[in-house]
Amino acid sequence: MSREERDIQNFIKRIQPSIRYFYRAAYAVTADRQMAEYVLGSALVDSYLRGTAPAGNLGFRDSILAVIREKALAQLKTEPGENEWDGLLTQPQSGDRLAELVLREPLETQRMIVLRYGCALTIREIGTLMGLDPGQVQDTLSRSRLHMERILNNEKLPSHPFDKLAMRAVRRLMNHEAADQIDVSYLLHNFETELSGRHRRRRVVLKTVRWLLITLFALICAAILWLIAVLMEM
Repeated sequence: MSREERDIQNFIKRIQPSIRYFYRAAYAVTADRQMAEYVLGSALVDSYLRGTAPAGNLGFRDSILAVIREKALAQLKTEPGENEWDGLLTQPQSGDRLAELVLREPLETQRMIVLRYGCALTIREIGTLMGLDPGQVQDTLSRSRLHMERILNNEKLPSHPFDKLAMRAVRRLMNHEAADQIDVSYLLHNFETELSGRHRRRRVVLKTVRWLLITLFALICAAILWLIAVLMEM
């Protein structure tokens, strides 16, 4: 196995535990399953090629999430999604009360929560994506937060710091196996195929450039030898 192949396999090992989370982040932003697959594949390839991801698992995941956001928002500017987001079709871990409350929220509110706490979008970005005024988004999220905090407090469960608790709960939900049946093997295979294809194309280009340089060098040498021969005969 070449060094290049080892690097790809090591990258795949790092992204595999979070691949469902990455896909659902792309899907929550685009609201289009086909576009989400394209965005995710493009973001993973770019993240690998940039080679700038931090060493820590949390920093690594967040750096890839940033590229997914960037790619998804750019793609939506050129091509609108199908607006088919149907929620987090999953079940929370036993005892994860906040996750249960998130799943009980109306679909539109649930998407706002996922975009805010799962994808780290701003209020303005969420409003733009969903065709809503930012003030409306802020009001909806605030009401939802107060409602969930009230329930947690009544049940004597932790509710502060809410943003941190909500982020953890939502991201756990986004990374669970669920009824949407995300094909992890398919997503990883597509990534590896695309990356391998890029490397093959790059090798072909490098070989072509190398051959042209060698040919040019040979022609220059031949010209120099010819010039020397001409000068010696004079």
